[in-house]
Amino acid sequence: MKLILYFSGIISFVVILSSIGCERSLTAQHDNNDNNIDLDSFALAIKQQYMLPGLAIATIKDSKISDIAVVGMNKAQKGYPLSVESKFQIASCTKSFTALLVATFVEENLISWETKISDVFKDISIHKGYQNITIRQVLSHTAGLAQFWTDGEVFGIKNIIPDLNGSISERRRKFTQWNLSQKPPFTVGEHHYSNGGYVIIAALLEEISGKSFEMLMKQRIFRKLELNSAEFGYPFLYDTSQPYRHMYRDENNIGISMDRTTRIPDEIFNPSGFISLTIKDFARYASFYTKVLKGEDAGFNRKAVMELFKPVVKLENTNEIGLGWQIIKVNGIATYGHTGSDKTMRSAIAINPETGNAVVFTTNIGDRESELAMVSVIYKILDL
Repeated sequence: MKLILYFSGIISFVVILSSIGCERSLTAQHDNNDNNIDLDSFALAIKQQYMLPGLAIATIKDSKISDIAVVGMNKAQKGYPLSVESKFQIASCTKSFTALLVATFVEENLISWETKISDVFKDISIHKGYQNITIRQVLSHTAGLAQFWTDGEVFGIKNIIPDLNGSISERRRKFTQWNLSQKPPFTVGEHHYSNGGYVIIAALLEEISGKSFEMLMKQRIFRKLELNSAEFGYPFLYDTSQPYRHMYRDENNIGISMDRTTRIPDEIFNPSGFISLTIKDFARYASFYTKVLKGEDAGFNRKAVMELFKPVVKLENTNEIGLGWQIIKVNGIATYGHTGSDKTMRSAIAINPETGNAVVFTTNIGDRESELAMVSVIYKILDL
């Protein structure tokens, strides 16, 4: 049995992948030499085995995009074919983007990883339990902050904080003020995955710069890495050919497309999980990190970026948590990655630092089957 732990969207989960189960059946259909995988055929086999509405995979080798495959439809029934122009919402993989944005502020000496949250928000009342928490602790989910990972917390946030109004930045600041005034629900230093923490980090960057988190991300990350398709939110809201969400399946195991206007979160959560982009731009983003890990010039301060991969806390299963990244031990190999799901879509970015190869994965359904499909792809492509 193979055990792998990821944190996906607003839930944490453990995936058990049997060597005599789905991985073997998929492997049998393809050449055992991973360098010679026909990615289109592999993606189609994954889609069919797990009955996914649509799927996109890209591989990175030698810091370059090696191959891209996009198969399926934007809706399980009566949909449009997906293409390389389709934009998938990548959920909590967004957190790695937010951590990279923080690294640009560290590079400019505007903050450090050890900057206290209270040193930035000097004019708000902060509970004594949060007085000494640092940026590093918030990004690694060890600051004792409330998690904000249930549907009631994420989609019903205004029931928790009734006066959450104004611009996005104003709402983030109110969210931050409310959270930091509460007694910590967890012990500082312990690992408790927190979407709310990344909202607070975005508010901190807004406080320092006077610019919205969204503008900062566009200027400092999207443009610099030439991620021209990247945006926040759900592209299907304005383009019905884009991937729709699927949470449940019918009696024939076919995904049920969700209504476009339901289950839309407040934009304050953009830093935690709501970037959308094409599979090619997702791959371009992954290739940036493979260059950094190899010591190549990638246009950013390498020391600041490498800090994201430094373990802050070790979990019981020996996996470790960095800043916006997880260090996941698979068969003795410490891979870098993050996954994401809001239960309606699923994504993953994974890097094998021993080979320098990477893979990105997206699908427009977020159930257990999509989870197994994701792990199968990571294992196969990275030859784990």
